[in-house]
Amino acid sequence: MNIRKFCDIYREKRGFTHAEGLNDIVIFFRSLSEGLKAKEAVSEIIALYLYENIACEERRKRKVTARDFEDFLEMALGGKVMDKESRKNVLPPELSGVDKNIVDYISSNRREKMDIVFPNGYGISVKTSMPDNSEINMGSFAREALFLNFLLVEEYGGERKSGLGSKPQILDKFLKIYNNKEWAEFCTRFELMVNSIYVDDLIYVIKGGSHLLVCCLEGSKLRNILIEAMNGGPHEAIKVINRYEGNSLRIDRERVMQMAEKIRIDFSQLANTKVKKFLEREEDRIEKALLSMADGKIEDLE
Repeated sequence: MNIRKFCDIYREKRGFTHAEGLNDIVIFFRSLSEGLKAKEAVSEIIALYLYENIACEERRKRKVTARDFEDFLEMALGGKVMDKESRKNVLPPELSGVDKNIVDYISSNRREKMDIVFPNGYGISVKTSMPDNSEINMGSFAREALFLNFLLVEEYGGERKSGLGSKPQILDKFLKIYNNKEWAEFCTRFELMVNSIYVDDLIYVIKGGSHLLVCCLEGSKLRNILIEAMNGGPHEAIKVINRYEGNSLRIDRERVMQMAEKIRIDFSQLANTKVKKFLEREEDRIEKALLSMADGKIEDLE
C-alpha cells in the first residue's frame, strides 16, 4: 500500500501541506485518533498502516521499526528523513571560546540528533520504544567532552566506553566531582552540552501492540528536565540520568512522559471497520489468484 497518497489526502482534508512546528504534529495525531473514532476512512487506512508496520506484535520488537516510523512521519507530515549526506557538523556561536576538543564532540553529537527536517528548517528527533522499557536512548553525548578535566580518562572509560554502564557507577563519578568542589563547574559544562546538542523537539513513541502512544515534547522542556536534575546535585541527577551505553546517554523516561503532550491511537477500533474487512477480502482474493497462477491453472498476468 502506498501510504504516502493517503497521507497527502489526509493533510489536504485538514488544510496543511507540511508540519511547521510541534503543534502541527500534535494536531495531526490528535486528529488521526479522533478520525479513527469517527470511522473516517482515510484515518482508518493510516491507522491500519501504523498497526501493521509499527505497532503489531510481529513488528514492534524489531529495531527496524524506528526507521520505519521516521519514514512514515516523512510521508505523513511532509518532511524529509535526514541521511548521512544531509547531516553536517554545526558550530553554534555560543561555543566560541570553548575548548576545541569539547566543541568538536558537541558539534558531532548535535549533527546526529535531527531525524526529520521540514521545508521551513524545523526539525525533530524521533525515538521509539516498548512499553516495558523505562529508558530513552538519547544518542551520543560524548563522555570525553563531559568529563574532560573533571575525571581521569580511565575513570570514565575514554574510548573503551566502560565504567559508566550503571546508575551506581554514574553516581560514584558524580559524587567524586561533587566532593572535589567542582560540581558547579561540571553543571555548567553539562548545561552547555545539553543546550548545544538537544536543540530539536522530541517525538517519543511507545509501540503498545494494540495501541500507539505518541509523546510530543518541546526541546526546551527536555533541556530543562536534564539541566534541573543535574543542578539538584548527584542524587537528584541520577533520578533522570541513568547510565551510558557506549557513548550514548540513557535517561529515565518518567519526567519526559509527565511533561509531554500525549496522544493515544487505539487500534482496537479497527476490528470491524469497512476498510479492514474490504482489505481482508481483497487479500484473500489476490492470494487465491496467485496460488492458481503458481499451480499453472491460470496464465501469468501482464
